[in-house]
Parts: sequence; C-alpha cells; structure tokens
Amino acid sequence: MKPTKCLVLDTWAGRRYHAVEVVGETPKKARVRILTPGGVMLPGRRYVHFNETVLVPKHALSDMPAEHKVEQGYYDGHVGGYGGTIDARR
Repeated sequence: MKPTKCLVLDTWAGRRYHAVEVVGETPKKARVRILTPGGVMLPGRRYVHFNETVLVPKHALSDMPAEHKVEQGYYDGHVGGYGGTIDARR
C-alpha cells in the first residue's frame, strides 16, 4: 500500500490540507497523485485535476490529520466544511 499524506497549501483563506498518495520520490521532491475530489490549485495558479500525478516539494507534505478533521478531501480547520460554524482548532 502506498502512503497517503497531505499536501499543505497556505491560501488567503488559511492553511488547506489536500489528500495525496505518494507515488515516488527524488532527493528534493515527491511525486504524488491527487486524491482530492475536484482537484487542487497549486501555487502559480497551476490547477491539477483528481487522480493526476505531479511533483511537489517534500516540505509541502505532512501526515494526515485526524479522520474527523478531513472533509471532502481537505481540511481547513472547521468541522462544518467550508468555513463552517464550529472551529476544530479550539
């Protein structure tokens, strides 16, 4: 089984955690497959679709947060989804 990690991106709306699968590694980068439904907007306005493979820096990957914090493939700090009413960080 290939390891599942999170791609961490800082956006104007806060830090987002997108689910990815690590496919391979180079010395400084990791080749990942995007598992987030709807895809991911990478820095530089590059859009990567679901199930596409892309190289990202290793420092942008982290372990998955707790299961109750991941919703629809990413976690933005709110239990209610897109800026919901309950903040999970408290």
